[in-house]
Amino acid sequence: MLAFFHEAAYMGSHSAESMDFCASGSRFWRIEAGLVAGRQQIIIHAGFHRCASTAVQDMLRARRTAIEATGTALLLREDLQGWLTGRQLRLLYRHQDDSLVSSLRLKLVASMLQRIRADRIVISEELLLGLMPGVRDPGFYPHFGNFMRAMKRLAKSFDVDLRLVARRPDRFLESAYAFRVRQGLREAFPDYVARIGEQDVSWLRLVREVERAGLTANTRFTCLESWPKERAGHAVLEFLGLDTVAGDTPIKLSGNPSWSADRLQATLEAPLQVAFTDVERTAFLSRLTADNAAFLAHPMVNAPADAWRD
Repeated sequence: MLAFFHEAAYMGSHSAESMDFCASGSRFWRIEAGLVAGRQQIIIHAGFHRCASTAVQDMLRARRTAIEATGTALLLREDLQGWLTGRQLRLLYRHQDDSLVSSLRLKLVASMLQRIRADRIVISEELLLGLMPGVRDPGFYPHFGNFMRAMKRLAKSFDVDLRLVARRPDRFLESAYAFRVRQGLREAFPDYVARIGEQDVSWLRLVREVERAGLTANTRFTCLESWPKERAGHAVLEFLGLDTVAGDTPIKLSGNPSWSADRLQATLEAPLQVAFTDVERTAFLSRLTADNAAFLAHPMVNAPADAWRD
């Protein structure tokens, strides 16, 4: 806590100076003193996890030069490492409206963004929403409401547009579990889901958090399954408002590969359940029938009503 205040004071005492932040290999974004005239547009792609976030970031990284040529600044994970800059943005999921630390954090984030000499900034990082479900805190994105309240505060100074990608809930859980196994998890799929709380899994609940924050006009969801495979990259760029850099060549997305059930079993070195059984899947999706239909039909969601049908 004391270190936070000390470093915040240090930044304030150097507000008139240009600062480098967020090393990306040998490349640095340059933050310069002074503000861009007018309100900057901040487009935030915040995942969700296991919804092609890595693939999207790889695609954006490969097109960084073309994106920046349009006058748009691009911030990816490697650009968000500075303690007084990007790291504070990555901690907004801890926001509390009545917290002095949260207030200072927002000021640091606003200062960082205002010092970037661009009228539009695109940020892509799923960790803005906190850790993947089932890693630390129980629940399905339990800090999403905190993040939305932080975005509401940030929207007082910027034109904030949120772009969120979901996928069918059963596939989300299975993909998240497989990823955790690759990272060292050694428990069965039902145990992993139990730590999240199966009853808590619903994208519609997150839509309601957006509504409570009063950010429906700023927020759009889409579904991973709705992207045409051969032109998924074009769909993403259009979703992020970057369609002018898409070109005519089909853009496929390629991120973290999926693991088969056999490979998961071999990694676990035990005959553990690694996915829903047919009966469990039917029951799980049946419970979510109304929520999923309401989510896909919501005005904030850019996806067809049948996006999650087999």
